[in-house]
Amino acid sequence: MRRTSILLLSILCVFLGASRHYYQSAVQSTQPVNGDWAVVQFPADPDGLNPITSVNGYGRTVEYGVNYSLVYETLLQYDIQNNWRFGKPLLAEAYPEISPDHLSYTFKIRAGVKWHDGKSFTADDVVFSAKATVCPGVDDASARNFFTDMLNAEVLPGSKVRFTFSKPYFLNDVQLGTLYIVPKHIFDADGLLDNLTLKDLIGAKGQADPNVKKFAEQFNKHPNNRQPIGTGPFKFEKWDTGKEIRLVRNSDYWAKKPYLDRVIFRTIQDQTAALTALKAGEVDLVPILTPVQYTQQTSGPQFDNQLAKAKYSNLTYFYIGWNEEKPLFKDKRVRQALTMLVPRQQIIDTLRFGLARIGVTHFTPDSPDFDPNLKALPYDPKRAGQLLDEAGWKDTNGDGIRDKDGVPFRFEFLAASSNAFADQLLPVLKEEFRKAGIDMTEKRVEFTLQVNMLKDHNFDAFSGAWSSPFNTDPYQIWYSGSAKDRGSNFISYNNPEVDKILERARMEFDPMKRKPLYWRLQEILHDEQPYTFLFYPQNTAAYSKRFQNISWLPVTPGYDLTSWFVPKALQKYKDSPRP
Repeated sequence: MRRTSILLLSILCVFLGASRHYYQSAVQSTQPVNGDWAVVQFPADPDGLNPITSVNGYGRTVEYGVNYSLVYETLLQYDIQNNWRFGKPLLAEAYPEISPDHLSYTFKIRAGVKWHDGKSFTADDVVFSAKATVCPGVDDASARNFFTDMLNAEVLPGSKVRFTFSKPYFLNDVQLGTLYIVPKHIFDADGLLDNLTLKDLIGAKGQADPNVKKFAEQFNKHPNNRQPIGTGPFKFEKWDTGKEIRLVRNSDYWAKKPYLDRVIFRTIQDQTAALTALKAGEVDLVPILTPVQYTQQTSGPQFDNQLAKAKYSNLTYFYIGWNEEKPLFKDKRVRQALTMLVPRQQIIDTLRFGLARIGVTHFTPDSPDFDPNLKALPYDPKRAGQLLDEAGWKDTNGDGIRDKDGVPFRFEFLAASSNAFADQLLPVLKEEFRKAGIDMTEKRVEFTLQVNMLKDHNFDAFSGAWSSPFNTDPYQIWYSGSAKDRGSNFISYNNPEVDKILERARMEFDPMKRKPLYWRLQEILHDEQPYTFLFYPQNTAAYSKRFQNISWLPVTPGYDLTSWFVPKALQKYKDSPRP
C-alpha cells in the first residue's frame, strides 16, 4: 500500500504549492531510444529495500514511487495522463470490483508476469504480502495501521484476490491498490504463514503462534531486504553500502520497458560535493539542491552548456517534533512558546532564499482539505516568554536558564549527521532559545540510527519532513495508537478528540463532509502545536542536459526515470563497465 505520508527525515525533500499537473521539461524531445545510464545522487543510504519495512524516502525511490515503478510494483497506480486519477492497472488487470457496502474488494491479477528470478507472479504473492503487512512483529507499524480493519485476503478462482473488511474506509481502494507486493517464495519459503488467515494473524492466535514470531524475525532481517527481487522494469544488481545502489534494465519486463540500461543511486552526503560531482560529470542528477546552490551556484556559460536546473513540487512540509513523553513538552503553552521563538520567515528568507512559505498545519496549501482560515503563530519572543512564565518555567536561580521544580529547561535536538539543512537551522534555534532562557544541545547521528531512535521515542526534539500522496489520511501520524509498535506517531501525541475525528473521517466517503472534520483537526493541531510546522518548501534540482523526456512530478521523488532517455549521439555510458 501507499503510506499516507512518506518519511524524508534528512530534510532534503521539498514542496511547491502548485497544481496537480506534472511539469514537462522545456527540452525538445526526439524519438526515444535505448541505452545509457542515469547516475542519481542520494544524500544517505536507504534504511533497507524491503518496501514493507522500509520507511525513508531513499528506499522508496529505489523500490517504487506513487506513479512509477523501478524494482517492485503495485496492483494499481496513479494515472499521470488523467489528472492523477487513481486506479490505473499495473499488477492487477483492472480497478477492483467493490461491494456496495465498501467492505469487499476483488482484484483480477495479471497473468504472464514474472519475478526477477524467473518465478511466476501469482495471486498467492498478493495474499502473502497482505499477511506479511499485518503480521505481528514485522517492523512495519506505519504500514500496518491502514489494515487494522481487514478481515481476510483470499485467492479466488480465475486468479482473483478478494479483500474483506469489518469497516468501510474511504481510501481502501488506494491502500489495497498500492499494497507492497513482495515474493512469497523468497520471504516465506518454509510456508510459516500458510496455515494462518489474516484474521488469525490480527487476533490472539497470531500473537501466540510460534511460527508467526519466527516469520517476523526472519522477515525483518531477511537478506533480500538488501537484495530485492521484484517484477518491475529494473532489476537489482548491487548495493555497496555508503557508496551506491545499482539497478539494471529488466530485458524480460512484462510491460513497456525503460530506455535506460542502468540506474545508479550514488551516495554523496555532502551537498557541496554532490554539486561538484554533477559539474564534473560524475553524477547526472542532483534531485535536491540547496537554496544557495540553486540561486547562486548553478549558472554561467560552463554550467548552462552541459547542465540544467528546475523547480518542481512535492506535497511536503517540514517540521520540528516535540516528544510529548518528555515532561518539558507536555504543556501546550510550552510548545506554543517554542514555535513563537522560531523565526520562520527569517529562516525562509536567509536559509531558503525565499524558496518556501511558512507552515501552518499538516495539510499542504494545495490540498482540498487545507484550512485557509488558520494563520501561523507569529515570531514573538515576548509573548513566548509570557507563555513560559505561565507554564511555570522561570529563571529562579539567576543562571540564565529557566527552571521548574528544580529542573532546568534543557533539551537535546536530534538530527542526522548528513542533514545539510540542520547544519544551518540548529545554530539559529540554539541562539533563539538561549535568549529565551532555554538550553538546547545537539545530537547528530547517522541517518538510519536517527530513524530507529524516532521509532523508539528515544529523543527530545527532532526535525523532519512528511511527504504525502494526493489522497492523504493523517491517521498514521496523529492517531494515538500510531505511537505504539514503532509507528509514525514519534512524538506520542494523544488527544481523544483527534482520535475520534480520524476514525470518523476514515469512514466518510463524501469529501465535502470529510472536510469539516479535517478542518477541526487542523484547529486542534494549530492550538496544541505538537509540531512546529516550519514551512512548505519549493524543490529544486539540477541534471545533465543529455537526458530528454524529463517530467517533474508533484509527488515523491519528483521524477520518473523509466521515461528518461538519451539520444544515441549524446550517450555517455556504452561499453564502459562502470561510470
